[in-house]
Amino acid sequence: MKFKKQNQHGAWAMVFMPLVIGMVAGGFHPAQLFYMAGWLMIFFMADHVLFFIKKRRKGEYGYLKAAALFFVLSAALFIYPLMVDYRIFFFFLMMLPFGAVNVYYASIRNERNIFNDISAITIFALAGGGIAFLNLHVLSWPVIFVSIISILFFTSTALFVKTMIREKKNPKYRIASYAYHGIVFIIMLSAHWILALAFLLSLVRAVALYGRGWKMKQIGILEIVHAVWMTTLVSVHITNFM
Repeated sequence: MKFKKQNQHGAWAMVFMPLVIGMVAGGFHPAQLFYMAGWLMIFFMADHVLFFIKKRRKGEYGYLKAAALFFVLSAALFIYPLMVDYRIFFFFLMMLPFGAVNVYYASIRNERNIFNDISAITIFALAGGGIAFLNLHVLSWPVIFVSIISILFFTSTALFVKTMIREKKNPKYRIASYAYHGIVFIIMLSAHWILALAFLLSLVRAVALYGRGWKMKQIGILEIVHAVWMTTLVSVHITNFM
């Protein structure tokens, strides 16, 4: 059995930020703690499966054994949440097409493709919506809001990171990043000033840091701070204005 260490800062933000916002939007229920732990196991499982697919020619079956262990743990942890509301299962069904996209890009060893990023982002956003639904028991605006905000935020992160690292010399990505951040900020400003403030840091860092030559570790630390900033302000908005 082989275990893979997850060393990408952004991945940890994607695991926990939608869940925290979802708990704020849906209100707290003890089953959400089991949901969160179970989702972490699913994340580990998927990470090991995708890594095996990428390295399959080397016969690294130990990663599949580790993935099976994480699956069993996640299944056990989700028993209580499913008893509270079995319909959260449908959120996981909605993830499957996007998971298939991730499998495809892992198989061709092109995980950095923007469409692969967006597919993974959508999966994590659905997890956030699911944990909100667990206590609300209805597909209401707070559930949808959690997923939308998560997708918008992490898509901005994906574009920013690409303009700083792998696509830093590609003007098309720079233009796409500037346009995306500008449009999202205007939308948030029209919705509420707190949401605009939440996304202001996204816009500023996308423009001000482009071409600065930051290292991956520096960018990762910034994105953790960024995720905390976003989570805090979005939570304030949900608590006071939704």
